[in-house]
Amino acid sequence: MIKLLTLPLAAIFLLGCTQTTEENSTVAKEKPQMANQVASQVENKPIAASKASSLQSTNKAQIDHQAVAKEALKVLRSEIALIEANNSCDSSSQCQVIEAGSRACGGPSHYMIYSTKHTPTSRAEQVAKKLTKYESIYNAQNNMVSICAMLVKPGAQCKNNKCVKLSENSQLAY
Repeated sequence: MIKLLTLPLAAIFLLGCTQTTEENSTVAKEKPQMANQVASQVENKPIAASKASSLQSTNKAQIDHQAVAKEALKVLRSEIALIEANNSCDSSSQCQVIEAGSRACGGPSHYMIYSTKHTPTSRAEQVAKKLTKYESIYNAQNNMVSICAMLVKPGAQCKNNKCVKLSENSQLAY
């Protein structure tokens, strides 16, 4: 009995939700008319020229700011890669580790291992701090999320005249 009632009700419901071709053509005719009405209302209420140019410049500035931030991040990351690639050393005292970047949940996004033989500590710190600042801003602007896992600060030593990361001599980074 229930099946007999359910089937006709389902058919009525499904057929009632579909539009006929006549209704479709009416809707298609009404859309351009609505668009024209909205356009005429906008034309009748013009925005002041200074306000319009202000809005355009604000939008352009926001887009440019984001584009600059992405480009700046690329440049800084490539600069860090160059510093890390130039890692020749004579002793382990020349191998240093520094925090760089900012993760969305906090903490560094990367640990830079570099050689003081080729890169002064002040230069490495400058690049690392700049990357940290830019990534922090970028994360906030773009509502970035992270896995929120804590990175462990690695140790570094000179091995075969190259600065290398030591994972077994790691220190917890806060």
